[in-house]
Amino acid sequence: MRFWLLLGFLSTLPAFGDRGEQIYTKHCLSCHGDRGQGVANEYDESLIGTKSIPSLAKYIHRTMPEEDEDAVIDQDAYLVAQYIHGAFYSPEAQAKIKPVRKDLLRRTQYQHRRAITDIVQSFRGRPQLGTQNGLRGHYYHKEKMDDRKKELAKRIDPNINFNIESDHGIKDIDPKAHAIFWTGSLVPKESGIYSFRATTPNGVRVFINEMEREKFYGGETHRKTAFIDAWVSSGNQMRSVEASIFLLGGHPIPIYIDFVSYKEKKSSLQIEWKPPHGKWEPIPTRVLFTESAPTAAIISTSFPPDDASLGYERGSSISKAWKESVAKASIEAARQIYTDINVLAKTNSKDKERNKKLKSFCLKFATRAFARPLSPTQKNHYIEDIFDADNDSETATRRSLMLILTSPYFLYPSLNRGDDGKPDDYTVAAHLALALWDSVPDKELWVAANQKRLGKETEITNQLSRMMSDSRTKAKTRSFFYHWLNLSEKEDLGKDPKLFPNFDQRMIADLRTSFDLFIENVIWSPSSDYRKLFTENKIYLNKRLANFYSAPTPKEDSFKLLLTPDKKRAGLFTHPYVLTAFSYHKQTSPIHRGVYLSRNILGRFLKPPPNAVEFKDTDFKPDLTMREKVTHLTKDENCMACHSIINPIGFSLENYDATGRFRTHEKNKPIDTVSDYPTPEDSIVKITGPDDLARLAVESPEAHRAFLKHLFHHLIQQPINAYGFEAISSLRKTFVDNDFHVRKIIMTMARETIPR
Repeated sequence: MRFWLLLGFLSTLPAFGDRGEQIYTKHCLSCHGDRGQGVANEYDESLIGTKSIPSLAKYIHRTMPEEDEDAVIDQDAYLVAQYIHGAFYSPEAQAKIKPVRKDLLRRTQYQHRRAITDIVQSFRGRPQLGTQNGLRGHYYHKEKMDDRKKELAKRIDPNINFNIESDHGIKDIDPKAHAIFWTGSLVPKESGIYSFRATTPNGVRVFINEMEREKFYGGETHRKTAFIDAWVSSGNQMRSVEASIFLLGGHPIPIYIDFVSYKEKKSSLQIEWKPPHGKWEPIPTRVLFTESAPTAAIISTSFPPDDASLGYERGSSISKAWKESVAKASIEAARQIYTDINVLAKTNSKDKERNKKLKSFCLKFATRAFARPLSPTQKNHYIEDIFDADNDSETATRRSLMLILTSPYFLYPSLNRGDDGKPDDYTVAAHLALALWDSVPDKELWVAANQKRLGKETEITNQLSRMMSDSRTKAKTRSFFYHWLNLSEKEDLGKDPKLFPNFDQRMIADLRTSFDLFIENVIWSPSSDYRKLFTENKIYLNKRLANFYSAPTPKEDSFKLLLTPDKKRAGLFTHPYVLTAFSYHKQTSPIHRGVYLSRNILGRFLKPPPNAVEFKDTDFKPDLTMREKVTHLTKDENCMACHSIINPIGFSLENYDATGRFRTHEKNKPIDTVSDYPTPEDSIVKITGPDDLARLAVESPEAHRAFLKHLFHHLIQQPINAYGFEAISSLRKTFVDNDFHVRKIIMTMARETIPR
């Protein structure tokens, strides 16, 4: 009692000169070094962390120095804590010792692809897809060679699953002579390789990211090559034809399907896809739109992984492999662009002003790639000199495009400055586009910059509000949650089929969709409330998931927000996808769950283990529960320095098995989820289950700061301390003042990091 009263009194007093430093030098320096860097063969870990001064004083009073724990107690412990906290222990002190600066960053591989696609798209126009989901179906009679003799019906179909023998709803259709075509757009949720499959006994052509025919400037038309071409049927025998393509998350592409059945007994067509991390399934209605988008120039060139050593991807590394990828991407882009150059440059093969228009196209392309008007020197280097040196305008166009796409003015967005080297309106436009879209400014941003309106806060706010509703912002926000929760690295979520029958790859794909819908529902709702990420007690389930998790089965085989029978769900903490990801193939993993949730969600500082010990189930008696195994494995005092934080988090979720199903017993023993949890202030709270975890995430300043720090790094890709020691505290205050509104804090981060 004497120590706690004294500590409370000392915390109200100013610093005691250099007394704390003197005590540290006498009792601590020999093991920890003059700047807490550690001493070889004594204590080689750096003395850094996030404890407050009172919390640090308690720890020193209780345990330091190890050879004489009573040597530094009471007032001396507080003075040492005060000294080391300000000298080198705290993040602020470390930032002073090693100042954090903004890095000169290139575009990441994702930003590189996105930027090229959007630059080309700017010459076609970005589509307005509306809110109507599905594809427009056009149904016809077929007579001889005429596929579309008489139109029978137009309607919006949720997906493509037609069978003449089913209740298709098309009145008066001839079962042996009909033709159908569907048009619309597809907006994938994430970037990656998508496979498509057409299953039919009839004739079908599927065009993905290109229309069947495209009209050129001057009246010329060009017929595209089908992505899937199964137009010639083989004896009315059922067959499946597949093809794959790289797509960008959040970028709409056109989809066109042409189907015919003529004098055949059977008529059916099913179109399916297999997204990244997914399984074959009908294309979900939620990603289909009735309005057709223009063709997109999407680059599939592979890039080496971006640097993620700081916990988030950023374009800081330069390598031979990266340079080669940049060159290959420029060649691929130039080839794709020139394939459609007549459309993009509004010319044709007989146009007398073709050379002039191609040169004008390259100038506009460079302007949009560099996100500002070209200087006279740049114009000569990237456009004029190339066209003057080459009489072949087609070759000059390709060379100009490749030079632009390998230019540092395109590769390094932070080079976007005015002639005087200072930021201007074009700098602001480029920054906002990169922060929210990972891309280049669109027409609205360009016009605002050109009219010098982006120096006004009201204009910036208006632009940010507009940009937030864009599908590219939604795609970037979605990817944040996978990075924040370390889910992007989880590829093998499979479980032992004997212990968890029916939990197959299709189930895992459904859980991923459920997770996506949950995040989307919270973030894009009017309140956009961070707290609902942890307090929502319902889960998105379809029939398959509902049966597995013993929930009420939806009437339709679509995802519905449902309450599970256990009624003990707490948002992200208990979402089956998260629980499954942080489990072993046969059983739960309290350590994995505890580490990632403690560090990433609750914001607890965890040092790397001094000696990593592999968990081997065979080392334990078969009748032990997982809690008993982990308790035994981590009982060593050195382990408990961190596992006193990790274990209570993991144990509190032991009511959920390796697939996230609720249970009350393990090994015929009641599951114990109760633990004492040390808070960052060194007080002890009792954690009994996920509701207590949710309370910590909702109320803890450390949890708020962890979320904001991860979000900031994902959006801005710069260390947050480079914007000042108080940046995170300022963001948290804004976050709290705005009722934890996630979309508003995203806008704040983009606005507050504008180069000034």
